[in-house]
Amino acid sequence: MSVVAVRLPKIPFQFMVLGFVFFIGLFLTGCETTTMRPPQVDTVRFAPMPDAKRVIAQPKVKYLVRPDGHEYCARITGIPVTPTSKPMACAFWNVRRKECTVVTPVVTGYNYVGHELRHCFEGAFHD
Repeated sequence: MSVVAVRLPKIPFQFMVLGFVFFIGLFLTGCETTTMRPPQVDTVRFAPMPDAKRVIAQPKVKYLVRPDGHEYCARITGIPVTPTSKPMACAFWNVRRKECTVVTPVVTGYNYVGHELRHCFEGAFHD
């Protein structure tokens, strides 16, 4: 599997509003940290689930890099931004459409991108 980095244009406000409409029927997840380190679930190696056990075997993945990534993920997941904690990234997916969107702030780590990408395949694997 190869990964391609893509710089996406800014999303107009009306598309953001439209996106909230699509959250009905979608699953949401946000991964937060109080130490700015990867979640405990990411500190060990894992074996990917077989296709038959995945939530979406081969999702169409969108990757959104947002300057307000922490706040955006806080709004859609309900995980608040506080002085000691904030969502580092988030993912939401639609099983029926086989689509998944990963959202991060501009400055992030590969571990957060990988963690959210895992949600695209395995759903809420640590919740």
